[in-house]
Amino acid sequence: MKLGFFSKYFPPPQFLKPPHIGISFSDTSIKAISFTKNTVGPRFKSTIISVEKGSIVLGSIVNMEEVVKRLSVIRKNFDSPFVFFTVPDEFSYVFLASVPTSGGDITEAVAFVIEENVPLSLSEVAFDFVPIQIVQSEAEYSVSVVVTACVKKEIEKFIEAFYKAGFEPVGCVHESQAITKTVIPKNFFGTFCVIHARENRIGIHLVKDKIVHFSTIRTVLEGDYKKEFLDEYEKFLEYCSKYDTSQNQPIKSIFVCGEFENAQKVVEAINDSGGPSKNIKLSNVWTNVFEIDKYSPDIPFEKSLSFAGSVGAALSDII
Repeated sequence: MKLGFFSKYFPPPQFLKPPHIGISFSDTSIKAISFTKNTVGPRFKSTIISVEKGSIVLGSIVNMEEVVKRLSVIRKNFDSPFVFFTVPDEFSYVFLASVPTSGGDITEAVAFVIEENVPLSLSEVAFDFVPIQIVQSEAEYSVSVVVTACVKKEIEKFIEAFYKAGFEPVGCVHESQAITKTVIPKNFFGTFCVIHARENRIGIHLVKDKIVHFSTIRTVLEGDYKKEFLDEYEKFLEYCSKYDTSQNQPIKSIFVCGEFENAQKVVEAINDSGGPSKNIKLSNVWTNVFEIDKYSPDIPFEKSLSFAGSVGAALSDII
């Protein structure tokens, strides 16, 4: 996420693009991974550190001391102090907007529309945007952009925790975009659905040409997991159809990742739903890291599915 807001936090070494660790958070654990390539093959280091219940709640750091303690353990296990992290989707708003290209900086035009689409003031968010299309009308040109606005105070908590644990944060990306960067192969273009399945929540994301255009999250505290998922999935499809979010491009494939047991339930739920047949599969989180037929990682496939966010953070470019 290339945000001016972060410039005061990120030191000059970021411009040298040093090797960095990818870190993602959940309510139960912190996942970290790093990889480099050499003549022998990729070198991996990964870890999952559990956190005490209640330390992170719905993505928000509640017990700073506990999170710093766990991050300090990770810091001791990795050589590089530089970290790129994911911002939980609970604190990220993704929307499409059209802004004029004339009359000043496009960034200012995007800032102007944020409060129309996000239930927070401009001063409370850090935002980034990706231009996707230029449109010409009779009067002027406008540009369609995908905007991501994140809750600033929540990001600041993560940055504080990293510094206290001895890390140097060099960038961040919202969780759904990190996962997308991981599971959709580099040579795949078009419209896809990415589903991130965890025990207590399900994220469903519409992706067009590698950019997340729309996201929805369902909290699952009790009840039938498959039923809860299908209910949210149907709402997701209805929204995409109503607002033509995919711009008349049908979803080609569905990529599923997250906790293996829950990811399996998602695949089964869609296959058993009786709806239109989809190309749905459990994701290969290494697809953009190395060729799976030439190198076998020491992380079991079932476990690797939960590393999608941290792998995407590790793959992300430093600001």
